[in-house]
Amino acid sequence: MKRISTIFLLASMIFTVSQSVLKAQENDEKIKISGYIQTQYQQFFVPDTIGGTTKYFSNFSGGSFTNDLTYNRFQVRRGRLSFTHENKLTNAKLSFDFTEKGFHVKDLYLSAKDPYLKSFEITAGLFNRPFGYEIERSSQYRETPERSRVVQTLFPGERDLGLKLKFRLPEDSNLNFFEISAAIINGNGSAIETDNYKDIIGNLRLFTPSDMENFKASAGFSYYTGKFQHVYEPVDTLASNVNTKYYIYYFGELVDTAGIAYKGFYIDSAQTLASGTTGIGVARKYYGIDGQLEFQSPFGKTEIAAEYIWGTQPAAVNNNNIEKDYVIYNDLNTYSSTGPSVGMAWPLHDQPQPYNPTMAKLTSKNHSTMVRNFSGGYICVVQNIMDTKHQIVIKYDWYDPNTDIAGKDIDLLYYNDTLEVGKTFLSPADVKFSTIGIGWNWQLSENLKLSAYYENVTNEITSIENYIGDLRLGRRSSPGFDRDIKDDVFTVRLQYKF
Repeated sequence: MKRISTIFLLASMIFTVSQSVLKAQENDEKIKISGYIQTQYQQFFVPDTIGGTTKYFSNFSGGSFTNDLTYNRFQVRRGRLSFTHENKLTNAKLSFDFTEKGFHVKDLYLSAKDPYLKSFEITAGLFNRPFGYEIERSSQYRETPERSRVVQTLFPGERDLGLKLKFRLPEDSNLNFFEISAAIINGNGSAIETDNYKDIIGNLRLFTPSDMENFKASAGFSYYTGKFQHVYEPVDTLASNVNTKYYIYYFGELVDTAGIAYKGFYIDSAQTLASGTTGIGVARKYYGIDGQLEFQSPFGKTEIAAEYIWGTQPAAVNNNNIEKDYVIYNDLNTYSSTGPSVGMAWPLHDQPQPYNPTMAKLTSKNHSTMVRNFSGGYICVVQNIMDTKHQIVIKYDWYDPNTDIAGKDIDLLYYNDTLEVGKTFLSPADVKFSTIGIGWNWQLSENLKLSAYYENVTNEITSIENYIGDLRLGRRSSPGFDRDIKDDVFTVRLQYKF
């Protein structure tokens, strides 16, 4: 019944929009219906110790699988349908994404320019976050199947709800070479707001003059600041009212009570206790620089784009005891606090007291917060082959979720000589990944494009060993990162736009 109601609602919406289109055409207004469909086949070369994908491997190449026992698939990656309305000073956009997993709203905003200078623009609603270059580059034009790992981690879904201001003088102005954008957003992606904190984004972009046809360049500088809410709970409502571990962890060089020095995460007791039951904001700050070049040569048009992002990133642990091995492997993740798995639903209310086991869910709320310094980026070169419809793509991207430690120093434990002493709380979430992608795009027609893209994914060599896990208990297996694991991806995509 619910599915029938959804289909009826969608049909009614499309009919209403169609009637508006016809009416607008009579009034000579600019209304446009557009979209694109991306259907693809993917082969995942998964770790040889696993036998199937885990959430670490496919998530950055089009979304994770519905289970852990699959390593190839046909998929509708995107099915985008957009309605836009424009006139001289205002415009509005509504777009949906349809896949085999369902459909949801992607864009829903309105914009207006000032009637005098026509340089100030205000946008309100659900829109792309104005940070860097790759976020706002549409998937239908991008030369690679997905955005880089660092962008997907920090800005999953790319969009957020809020208000954006942009300033750029008209093209006939001598000062048209720069653009300034600023936004205030919820900070929860496209999910509903769950706290009183708002995030701020600033972006400055510089361009070469528009009359330079054979050479174009641009550069951008971005800043993001916000907070992630942490709440301290003095009792565990999911068990027997014992002390919990809902703490705020920072990374540093430490010395334990026996005088042994090591690197690991430590509890910031003062900040944790200060949060209380009403919560405190844990800061996240991102900085970004990017640049783009485009020029003509006897070999065809060449495009080069690069971006570097660094800062401080908090991430939530979706479990009430991070000392368990399966949590160390599976739940100390690299996702953003606005990520697809964590951070969106916090805070939720506790289960009614007294404790009712039928209502308890271990993943119903986020518990500990891990704070790391990170860096990441990419460089992408696109070479058009002469005047043909073919182009070659080479891209290198990397994401280091913890820049304060690397290599063999990343271990679950610390030692006194060879004797295991204690936990560092380091995990696969601290492993750096690098990807070299090589691709080919063929523009068969104005509307149809065929692409093939191979990603060679490399992890840094650490001291983290295999974790066998047990799917029956919900404990996902995880490979050891004491070698470069096999996790490459091959994608063949056919895109049609209209």
